[in-house]
Amino acid sequence: MKRRKTGPILKEWTLLLNPTKSFCSNFIFLLSFFAFVSSAYDDSAKLIIRPDSSTVAEDTRVSFFCRADGNPLPTVVWKKNGQSISDLRYSTKTLSNGLSTLRIEPVRLIDANSTISCTADNGIGNPVIADAILTVLRSGDLPDGFPIIEAHPVLKSVEQGRTAHVSCRVRGDPRPKILWLRDLMPVDIRSNTRYSVSTLGNPGFREKAIGKI
Repeated sequence: MKRRKTGPILKEWTLLLNPTKSFCSNFIFLLSFFAFVSSAYDDSAKLIIRPDSSTVAEDTRVSFFCRADGNPLPTVVWKKNGQSISDLRYSTKTLSNGLSTLRIEPVRLIDANSTISCTADNGIGNPVIADAILTVLRSGDLPDGFPIIEAHPVLKSVEQGRTAHVSCRVRGDPRPKILWLRDLMPVDIRSNTRYSVSTLGNPGFREKAIGKI
């Protein structure tokens, strides 16, 4: 045993190995076992996108997103206040890449202060859970600058191969962030060059966003 000049006492240990055939077999087995455990841990369910808490006005809509990863790909389950969701106003969708969404439309005051949870589980390790809080405000009690959609997007019919323009107009202070969705899912303009987004207006107060398909 050696004592450091400062800090805790350190112990020195010496391990003597007798390299017999039986020992080598057991040692290799242990290494394989630990490698299996490490691999299983790496394959366990993970949430690489977690749902964000949201504050919305009543009679509007709100979407929560989470993305799971693991091998095999985890199953994603959404719950409200720890309970399974059966309300027809709630709809869910999960893509093959693990991205999942929960959509509430319309939002009611009874949804206020709800805990929305996303659970990912693939049978390896423990399920992973992420929570978000939904806050609902009365339409007449919105604070100054609260983000509002003044003009909603309108569906259009265009000839195949032509360009379609879809626009919306929002108001808010500070400047609202705009997220475009298609079939409940975010539009990824980085990986799909068919989509582009441009923004017009006075930053921080009123903004018009134009999406091109």
